Amino acid sequence: MKYLGVLALSLVVASCSPDNQRLDNQSLAEPSSKAPMMQGDFDTRHMQNMGFAVESAKPSEITGLYQVMTDQGLVYASADGQFIVSGRIFDITGDAPVNVSDTVLNAMRVNDLATYTDTMIEFKAPNEQHVIHVFTDSTCGYCRQLHERMDGYLEKGITVRYLAWPRSGMQGRAAMELQSVWCAEDSKAALTAVKNDQALPPADCANPVAEHLALGHKFGVRGTPAIVLESGRMLPGYLPPEPLLAEIEKDQ
Repeated sequence: MKYLGVLALSLVVASCSPDNQRLDNQSLAEPSSKAPMMQGDFDTRHMQNMGFAVESAKPSEITGLYQVMTDQGLVYASADGQFIVSGRIFDITGDAPVNVSDTVLNAMRVNDLATYTDTMIEFKAPNEQHVIHVFTDSTCGYCRQLHERMDGYLEKGITVRYLAWPRSGMQGRAAMELQSVWCAEDSKAALTAVKNDQALPPADCANPVAEHLALGHKFGVRGTPAIVLESGRMLPGYLPPEPLLAEIEKDQ
């Protein structure tokens, strides 16, 4: 599989990196045979051959370059679909550069997360002011630190919604643990248990772990925890409650 990752975000924070860069979720690599060969006047054949599932394609801010949203994230392509570019576009006409690519990605994340709400594990703040979405791994030390500070987030009015993101893929220990968590009768208690090294019964239900893993790759997750704010902006790592609230308020 040929995989193009989006560039890392500029904010440097603590996160757990994948233990294995190979993607075990084969659906990420296989183009859908049902996908149309054209998106408007954009030819998707070459990107499909590369393993991309093209969700949308439209002219970008740069003449002759298309903005293409795929199951593996945002890329840019020539109008005939024969050449692709992985990177960001900046509008430099104002007083400061504006990252127009991040604007597109943020909107995509907000829209996509709304379709997965029923599959998340939610820790709801009594006086909810903000909602964050966190891609988590049960074996990640920084994810455990975030979970240990849960009362602090809730006290600041921050509701935490978890999605599963096993760093080592669907064949690793974390994937098995997270599937057991999502299958548990009390998934909140089960998540707390595995983050304290308590064993759970093997999973025995349909669960969204593989879907969450694929969604994270589309979003540009490269390690855990990955925190998506209400604006769609993604913070690649752990932040304690107070600094996280400050980041949230930057988008208000």
